[in-house]
Amino acid sequence: MTDTEEALALLAAPCTDKRFFQRALRALALVTQCRWAGFGRLKNAAQGEVIAFCDNKQSLPGFDYELAGSPCESLYQQQEICTHLLHARDLQKRFPHFTLFREIGAQSYQAELILGSDGKPVGHIFVLDTLPQAESAKSKEFFRILAQRIGLEYHRMLVSRELTMHKQMIATTDHLLAFIGTDYCYHMVSKGYEQLFNRTQEEIIGKQIAELHGVKTFEKKIRPLLERAFNGETPEANHWLHPPHLTAPLLMSVRHSPCINDAGEICGVVVSSHDITRLSALALSSLGTEALNLNTGSLNTKNLSPENLNAENLNAESLSPKLCPELKTANS
Repeated sequence: MTDTEEALALLAAPCTDKRFFQRALRALALVTQCRWAGFGRLKNAAQGEVIAFCDNKQSLPGFDYELAGSPCESLYQQQEICTHLLHARDLQKRFPHFTLFREIGAQSYQAELILGSDGKPVGHIFVLDTLPQAESAKSKEFFRILAQRIGLEYHRMLVSRELTMHKQMIATTDHLLAFIGTDYCYHMVSKGYEQLFNRTQEEIIGKQIAELHGVKTFEKKIRPLLERAFNGETPEANHWLHPPHLTAPLLMSVRHSPCINDAGEICGVVVSSHDITRLSALALSSLGTEALNLNTGSLNTKNLSPENLNAENLNAESLSPKLCPELKTANS
């Protein structure tokens, strides 16, 4: 097996985590016949960061470095002209203040910029060696192809991390947040849903909305709003909700925000809900409806019903502090 064939075999091996970068760098070192290979990016305007680094087949820890006085400084400056850079020999003489080269004994450097879909640099890949390097059409082309592949994998890793973080945030918050797919199923719900419906997340995720709210409520109230969100709108509405384990219904303010994927397509809807029962009762109390006992601060559940509090007519104006002096007191 040739070095190129072995390099391609390394890249073809299935790997969906950070180990991919180590395999890709080993492949790059094989094709260029260099000892060290790395994947780095700009950390800020003054510093670079090496995310993955290997010495032959051994993985080494990443590190930060000063951009000034390094070959990366000129690499990122020349992006409008060329994405490839070669210092074939005398590396330590060219960059006398870059201590890494002196510490490991590197004498040659070759690198390729990784550009994103917007044409801006995402990072770079590079090789170092103790011997001079000669640029060849084969190695330069492999650099270019590998840079594209690493750029895609790095973007995928960042998106995956961000999605995982969002999932953790949604799962742990007490607020009512949910992600509903175009199949009208719950794909993600917050801890607040567990508390409101007295069910675990496992009992909600994967279920159709109608299973949780009932077919009549889903078809009449929820589905029309979701259809609008699937068409790109961001509708808001007030809904009555009466989970079986609660003695009185709750008035919920619900916002439906379309979620757009990388392809520019709407893949679902993020639903955020807030309990505005007490807020509505305060507003109606100021207008003469005895839904709230202002002496005790408790709700008069007898008067608090969909018939006495029409969710469709409770808009932002009716809930404003101007119409409801008690509202300002309650919020302060």
